[in-house]
Amino acid sequence: MSQSTSRILMGVVHSAHGIKGQVKIKVFAASPTSFTEYGYFTDKEGKSSFIFKDYYLFKEDMIIAALKGIQDRTQAEELKGTELYIAREQLPPTEEEEYYYQDLIGLEVLSQTGDLLGSVVSVYNFGGGDLIEINLSNTREVVVLPFTKEAIPKVSISESCLIVNEELLVQLRTSKKSE
Repeated sequence: MSQSTSRILMGVVHSAHGIKGQVKIKVFAASPTSFTEYGYFTDKEGKSSFIFKDYYLFKEDMIIAALKGIQDRTQAEELKGTELYIAREQLPPTEEEEYYYQDLIGLEVLSQTGDLLGSVVSVYNFGGGDLIEINLSNTREVVVLPFTKEAIPKVSISESCLIVNEELLVQLRTSKKSE
C-alpha cells in the first residue's frame, strides 16, 4: 500500500459503555480532542465507516463516544476490538525527527557500519515512552529497544532504514539470554 493511499490507526474500540450504544475508544492520537476532530473513520480495509455523533473525555487516552447508527449496547459490543483508521492525507505533515508509527513499521534496521540487522515489526507506547520491536534477520529473535537518540541515533524514512546502537542491542540481547 503506498503512502498516499495508506490508512493510519488512530484508535480502537475498547468496550461498550452504558445501554444507549456508546463505546469506549482507546485513542492513539496526540490528544483525545485531536482524535475527534477527524469525525469520520473506517476499519482497516476501508469497508465500514464510523461517524461521531457525540463524545466526551473518559481518561487521558480514552473517550466515550456515540457513533452514528449504533443505538444499543448489543450493537456497541459487536464493535469491541474494531480499529479506527483515517486516510493518511488527513494528517498534518510531520516535523523533522517526528514520525507516525506507521512510517517506522517495515523499515530496515542497520548497524552503525551499515550491516542489515533486521526490520521494524511494531512500535508501542505503554506510557513510559516509545518502544520499537525489531525482528532480527537470520533468527527468530525479536528485541525491543527504546525509541531514543541513544538507542536509535538515525532514522531515515526516505532511505527506508534506521540505525541502531549496536552496543545497546548487544547489552539487551545478553541480559535477555541470562534471564
